[in-house]
Amino acid sequence: MEQRDKDTEAGVYRWLVLITLLTTYALIVLGGVVRATGSGDACPDWPRCHGELIPPFETAVMIEFSHRLVASVVGFMVLALVFVAWRTYRDRPFMIWGSVTALVLVVAQAILGGMAVLNDLHANIVMAHLALASTVLALLIVLTFAAWTAEQSAEAMDETAVGFRTLALVTALATFGLLLTGAYVAGSGAGLAFRDWPLFDGQLMPDGGRLAMIHATHRFAAAMTGILIGFLALRAWQTQRKHRAIVAASLFALGLVILQALVGAINVWTLMQPAAMASHLALAVGLWATLVGVTLHAHLAAEGGLTLAGRREPSPARPDTALGRASAQGS
Repeated sequence: MEQRDKDTEAGVYRWLVLITLLTTYALIVLGGVVRATGSGDACPDWPRCHGELIPPFETAVMIEFSHRLVASVVGFMVLALVFVAWRTYRDRPFMIWGSVTALVLVVAQAILGGMAVLNDLHANIVMAHLALASTVLALLIVLTFAAWTAEQSAEAMDETAVGFRTLALVTALATFGLLLTGAYVAGSGAGLAFRDWPLFDGQLMPDGGRLAMIHATHRFAAAMTGILIGFLALRAWQTQRKHRAIVAASLFALGLVILQALVGAINVWTLMQPAAMASHLALAVGLWATLVGVTLHAHLAAEGGLTLAGRREPSPARPDTALGRASAQGS
């Protein structure tokens, strides 16, 4: 009975962390909508809105207030994660401390969001706000991954995945850096420093002041990150064909970065229409999440965790184990 209760609580945690992950992604995208529609200053105070708990029913105000409301929901969901993790994973400290860390980061994120409002959405704070939100998302991906693979058995290590894991990690970090440059472009008002794409006002190289350099830096970072993701997908296809999840996720990341470049161009061509801006952020965060997943899959493969079907099964007997030695002697 006790084991059954523990299994039930583990199931609760698995679904709760998955739903929290998806809600956090939605929250980040909603934050992009707030930014794209210029609703960030619709509630000039924090945590209240125009000094009230229930704000005026105006479009910009409701967009900003919806973002705050979803943020509160995420905060309570992460608090629930801590409680369930403490009850369920006494033998797995990482799950407990990972959940606690997520809660601390969410609280810090709320404080940073308040600072962004009170400081007129300063570019540095806007960038830090997205950086922290993306870190929370990555941590929730790790916790989700750990929770859903907890009951699966390990497999033999795959040495070919060790180098690929490093490449995946570097690519994910590069994408994180690209996210930050994009946030700074939006926060600094450099989005329309150039009115054409892929050229810079008809030139191959940018020429202009501070805003022009900020915008150009983001484009160059996007180009280099895109090349890196293309190389990652190629290496996945060449060396990780037996790990279908790795190959599929790497190719999906390649598709996302191509689509992301197109939406970035549409941002310029449409003079930063809100729909294009929000889509650009949604794709960027989705790309970041995908590459975190690729890195986790590669880590499991390198340490012994993935089979052809993407499941974990008992590893075959090896000579360095008692069972392996017995098998060898029997033959």
